[in-house]
Amino acid sequence: MPILRRALLGSLALPALAHAQGASAPGWTPDRPTRLVVPFAPGGSQDVLGRLFAQAILAGTGQQMVVENRAGAGGILGGEAVGRGPADGLSLLLATAGQTTIPKAIGRRMPYDPDADLAPVMQLLDSPVALLAGPGLPVTDAASMIALARSSPTALPYASTGIGTNTHLIMEDLKARERLNVEHVPYRGAAAAFNDLLAGRIALMFVSVPSVLGFSGGALRVLATTGEQRFPALPAVPTLTEAAVPGFTASIWTGLSVRAGTPPAAIEYWRQAFAKAMTEGALRDRLDGLGVTPAVTDPAAFGAMMREDLARWQRVVAPLNISLD
Repeated sequence: MPILRRALLGSLALPALAHAQGASAPGWTPDRPTRLVVPFAPGGSQDVLGRLFAQAILAGTGQQMVVENRAGAGGILGGEAVGRGPADGLSLLLATAGQTTIPKAIGRRMPYDPDADLAPVMQLLDSPVALLAGPGLPVTDAASMIALARSSPTALPYASTGIGTNTHLIMEDLKARERLNVEHVPYRGAAAAFNDLLAGRIALMFVSVPSVLGFSGGALRVLATTGEQRFPALPAVPTLTEAAVPGFTASIWTGLSVRAGTPPAAIEYWRQAFAKAMTEGALRDRLDGLGVTPAVTDPAAFGAMMREDLARWQRVVAPLNISLD
């Protein structure tokens, strides 16, 4: 995690939670059921998160929230549903980099502008990714993997969950920094990539920690995770920073956005409602089980984090000539 982002999360998370518990936003409350747009298909991790939040908001505020799945185009259809919708505070986007920073970094044509048409409410969650190695790769840890990938006369194939996804760009960032001889093999999701990793058809991959925790098809060789600290559910696995690459961190974040022009009182209402929901024990326990960590911020901090995220991916994709249009 870059220095600015660390500082923002560390300094703002606890005050945000305390503020949510002790104050209320005057001047605006929803007057009918709201919708939480999840820009992915039902059944995936983001869909699970969306439904958990909807249940927690109902329990905490009495406000009915309908989860609406808008899958397609890497989540851009979901971003469009909110980014081109009314600015009435009644439509929320469960936002990820796939609808905001990554497509903008790639220069993908979108029916909305993530900066002009969406307004940040808060960052909700953060999850590191895990570096996996195939069972036949002659490495014992992240340091030996880096050494092998530098010296290999042939490119080691690595998997991602798709061109232009977090798992693709994180490996490309590591490749450029450490001068690795690796070659990209995109997949449509983690399951098929796991199968080929275990079968030895690919050598390496980055994948979200929730995907690793939810995998039940065989033993995965987890060399490192990419957080600032070791992940609680994988305490024996070192971070990439401590094992091989000082300062290299990366994560998959989830946030909350609304249509630009939404009244500030509505934004504050939702910020407080979601921040309070994440203090509840039942939701916190479920989030821990999913491999994600609360990272509660305010609109300004979330906006700053996304600008930093965009700058990183613009640097990474500049030499790659990626086109998804």
